[in-house]
Amino acid sequence: MSRAFALLLAPAVVTMAACTVQSGTTTTSPGASATEAAPKAGGTLTVAAGADLLTLDPSKGSANTMALIGSAVYDTLMTVPKIGDQPQPNLAKSLVESADQLSWEMTLPTGVKFSDGTPFDAEAVKFNLDRNRAAGSTAAALLSSVDSVEVKDDITVVIKVKKPFSNLPYAFAYDGSGTAGYVASPTALKQYGDDYTAHAAGVGPYKLQSWSPGSPVELVRNPDYWNKDKQAYLDKVVVKTIADPQSAYQALLAGDVDLMATTSSTLMKTAKANTQVGFVQGVGGDQDSIILNVTRPPFDDQRVRQAVSKALNRQEIADLTTEGLGRPAVSLFPEGNPFHGAEADPQYDLAGAKELIKAYETETGKKASFTYTCNNARAASDVIVSQLKAAGFDVKLDALESSAWLAQFFGKKYASICWTMAGFLTPDLLPYRFLHSGGDLNTGGFKDASFDEKAEAARVAKTPEEQKKLWNEADAVLTSELPWVWTTSAPIGFIWSKRVHSIDLDEPARLRYSVPSFLNAWVSG
Repeated sequence: MSRAFALLLAPAVVTMAACTVQSGTTTTSPGASATEAAPKAGGTLTVAAGADLLTLDPSKGSANTMALIGSAVYDTLMTVPKIGDQPQPNLAKSLVESADQLSWEMTLPTGVKFSDGTPFDAEAVKFNLDRNRAAGSTAAALLSSVDSVEVKDDITVVIKVKKPFSNLPYAFAYDGSGTAGYVASPTALKQYGDDYTAHAAGVGPYKLQSWSPGSPVELVRNPDYWNKDKQAYLDKVVVKTIADPQSAYQALLAGDVDLMATTSSTLMKTAKANTQVGFVQGVGGDQDSIILNVTRPPFDDQRVRQAVSKALNRQEIADLTTEGLGRPAVSLFPEGNPFHGAEADPQYDLAGAKELIKAYETETGKKASFTYTCNNARAASDVIVSQLKAAGFDVKLDALESSAWLAQFFGKKYASICWTMAGFLTPDLLPYRFLHSGGDLNTGGFKDASFDEKAEAARVAKTPEEQKKLWNEADAVLTSELPWVWTTSAPIGFIWSKRVHSIDLDEPARLRYSVPSFLNAWVSG
């Protein structure tokens, strides 16, 4: 999950006191582009995913495959249809902020049922929100501003916040890996416990037909889908795990796969030139980085983290590995992002990197030695390791399959690891989760009181200008402390067979994550 870059969050519907977000404001609707025939129902779509689905439990899932399938099974309470749009009601009919900015009232539709036949109501939403904000939940950081959730009546939920948080509606929209907007059947969660994923029940346009570890995930159209203004065209969706992007592309050419996303610049260039397939490059602000585990040597020493940044010739990395599609990345907010400021990581300075490494080794008596863990599909790994070695680091590359690489990240079992910061709807979401001391995705152990203070203050700030100022100050902490060292931008490409049609593929502003949405897709032939 391309993945949308951060919005500046200027809309009055979100930031002003007693604001109201009402339904019925969707700017586009599913269907064919002006150059296509009308969509038709039926058929099966096969989608390639880079990693296995591990869970459909909204309080446990965060990886891209969860988002790909979760958005179909659950839908979301709020939605941001495409880049530049503001949060709009989706499953929730409205979300109204109180005059004192300390509570939000959410109104729900009537008569909606989960796919297991149980009622979707205020009690179900409360159950999920309470569960999702509990300690240990992957959605807890997104909901950290919530103080309590109350049921007013069957269709009304009151969400009380600890402090004003004008960007809360974004937390209930789909943000790449965020699951706070998913509502699962409380009955199924209670009944099946750890086995819930095989019996997942939501209110989305598709229902889970089958799931088991290591097997393709199968979804079927939900005939009782609540939103009668939208149509799920496909009879069935099959999601296959194909970790290697070249293998996925060959499967697509052979007709075994219909749709895939890729970050491989070489593959994007190949697909773009192939008239037998469809291709579009998404729009967004994804950036590749190296996360440094600051809880262990050598990266518990700021000098070593600075040396990593100075050892990297980012332009060379982009030139050698992105086929001209990438560019250097130096801060949390890239150029073109509304939050972009003057902050920047230390730039390429080979002599300076060598001096810092020498000082560290002389003072501590330890070698600047570590393992660089990365997905084996990343073309930049060899170049990065070569540059680090040229600066004097004793570094070993551990190139892993996607599932093993993700296990190292979530298990906090790394000294340094490659990662992509997905483009985000607001820095209050993904960056907060990755970098705040209480963030559920902060596996590198970064804890900085000044950063936390700035990030928390930005959540309370009432104007876009205040938010930008505070987030720039927070970014200045990052470029000084360097828990993450940015490398290059990461373009996302989407490839599909000519039998696939979708408004999402016609409008790149809808493709904001490395997750190929199939919710508006239909197939011909």
